[in-house]
Amino acid sequence: MFIFYAAFTGAMLSRTRLLLAFLLLLSAPCVLAQERSQLIPLSVEERVRHSDVIVEGEVVSQQSFWDAHHENIYTSNIINVYKVFKGQVQAQQLEVITQGGTVGLKMHVFSAALKLSKGEQGIFFLEKEQELHNTPAAGKNLTVKAYGNQQGFVQYDVARNQATDVFNAYASVQDVYSAVTTHTGAGYRTVATNERLRQAQQNQTERREAQQSPLAPVITSFTPKVSTAGTNAILTIKGDNFGSRRGDGFVEFRNADDGGQTFVKPLDKAYLSWSDTQIRLLIPSAGVEEGTAGSGEIRVTTNSGSSSISDDELVLEFAYSNINFEGRAFQPILIDKDNDGGYTIQFAPSMQNNNAAQEGFRRAMNSWVCTTTVNWKIGGTTTIEKAAEDDLNIIRFIPGSEIGAGVLASTVSRYEGCGTDTDTLFWVKEFDMDINSNITWQYGPGGPVNRQYDFQTVMLHELGHAHQLGHVILPRGSTTPRVMNYAVEFESLVRDLSAADIAGGNLVMVRSLAPNVCGEQPMEAKLDGDCNIAPEIYTFEALFENGQVVTNWTTNNEQDISSFVVQRSPDGLTWEDVPGQISAKGPESGFLEYSAVDPEPLPRISYYRLRVVYEDGSESFSPRYRVINPADLRRLTVFPNPVNPEDDFAMLEYIVQGSTTVTVQLYSMTGTLVREENINFTDVNLPVKLDLTGLASGLYILQWQEKGKTGSVKVLKL
Repeated sequence: MFIFYAAFTGAMLSRTRLLLAFLLLLSAPCVLAQERSQLIPLSVEERVRHSDVIVEGEVVSQQSFWDAHHENIYTSNIINVYKVFKGQVQAQQLEVITQGGTVGLKMHVFSAALKLSKGEQGIFFLEKEQELHNTPAAGKNLTVKAYGNQQGFVQYDVARNQATDVFNAYASVQDVYSAVTTHTGAGYRTVATNERLRQAQQNQTERREAQQSPLAPVITSFTPKVSTAGTNAILTIKGDNFGSRRGDGFVEFRNADDGGQTFVKPLDKAYLSWSDTQIRLLIPSAGVEEGTAGSGEIRVTTNSGSSSISDDELVLEFAYSNINFEGRAFQPILIDKDNDGGYTIQFAPSMQNNNAAQEGFRRAMNSWVCTTTVNWKIGGTTTIEKAAEDDLNIIRFIPGSEIGAGVLASTVSRYEGCGTDTDTLFWVKEFDMDINSNITWQYGPGGPVNRQYDFQTVMLHELGHAHQLGHVILPRGSTTPRVMNYAVEFESLVRDLSAADIAGGNLVMVRSLAPNVCGEQPMEAKLDGDCNIAPEIYTFEALFENGQVVTNWTTNNEQDISSFVVQRSPDGLTWEDVPGQISAKGPESGFLEYSAVDPEPLPRISYYRLRVVYEDGSESFSPRYRVINPADLRRLTVFPNPVNPEDDFAMLEYIVQGSTTVTVQLYSMTGTLVREENINFTDVNLPVKLDLTGLASGLYILQWQEKGKTGSVKVLKL
């Protein structure tokens, strides 16, 4: 199953209307896919099987803390245990560790992390925490973490005796008990009475027997019908029986983080006024119990505890991710962190081995850069293979066991704040992204098949979180997919931004480009992104065959293309045409295939792309494709050679298609070994520095060995 859509602006509209209509038609049957963004559903059976401990409990206290190396912030959640379904639990409390938290004016927020709040109750599927040893309750309580991250918690709605998890709703708490015990094969053990739940169930029974309940509120209307979350937009609800004062009353919105399975309560400061006939409040993206307000019905609960749900649905087109700090919601901004206008992103070694993944990420990044001018760029390689607060923005692959069962990818935004006499401001200090290496990915540019997950789709979504956008719920009946929609499905393809996605990103940019009260350097709009991409190019590849480079491409819904020109480049920046022009075969509403040959390819590493010429004389381009000349593989090159007297190093280049280690030994002309190193080379194929400090001028022999292949090079140090 595929989901396609497109969103284009300006001059591109004239030649993409038919393509857009065609792709939206294809997408229509798929928009109701009920899967959580960046999560793969875990059954109750799987959660039971992999959990060391399963308990019913309540969060009674929380404390955030830095890990031992001061790299990441975690939160210690102390859980009062009421029932034990699996595992040896002797004490009445557990310590559950969750990713993210706040220490002073530093805050870490993980996009795929379980977020708990004091007072929440439910069933916890837990595994022992093996890595953290400096937790606040270490040595006092059993320290555990949720199996499957967000899917490791089934949350109770205590007042209604109901429960929900990310993908499932339970009519009663007793249904959850049955679902768990069916797979444990045993009953549960009661450790302590869950008094809140017992009292709520008793109240339900008494009201049912008395056949009466407090006078229910009536929602007659609300305005606006279409709005946004976390933007200080005001919602006005009109009706009757709301009560003359709010008291313990509240308004709830469908939770976009789980597709509306649960509800989100705004912070107390979000309420502007409350009377018996009208409520005015800010639409939140940061609530009392985490979550983001999403499209759907509104629920009003009065001070007496009675409630009702609106007949109409509120549509929230995008959500500006807000920070909940000391009971207030703050809109974070982006800044000029790298002194070059924004943020420099680096691929960890685990990404450096996968050029297709790098190109898929680059395409996703360019989609945001080209529509909102967010200032992101790809920097040089790094040897750092960890996500930490270290002033680096690292993209890496990690095993599923580390990122969390069922998680496709996760982005952590690391915030820093400052307080003034009149305001508090938070900005993104850096962000890191973890990608599940155990997933069957389709890196593109072709679409996913055979239950693959589309890499570019997931990267586009995760970069939306880095852009400070939250989840949305696709409005009922909508046929326009949203990148930040909570839903994703295998074989889904959502590689472009909708007008709502772009509007959300632009709002973040408006705040980020302006001077701020803390004196942080504002972000600068990036206007030089790789943005002129031809929408008709469905796939493009370039391959070495018999000393030539063969390029193959497929177009989709080709309407007014005149011709194609193959281009090549030694660096991916400066381009030249390969002789010959290929006439277009269209117009054609379906797929068309093409092929062209470059008989004289460039040496070493080169890049290819298409220059697409339209009938009106305008041009667009395909994504680029990197190729390596086989004649240059696994050959060690030293430069500069001779080495200048003022330099204490030489650069080594060893072109490979995958990571490898080369043993390098440097000998004097008398046969004395003066240097020996094991050097790692990756398929990024950037030169590596060889330190020559302390060596006298003269001629040396550099011998190298890699997986049975050997060679030697004479090196002259002047």
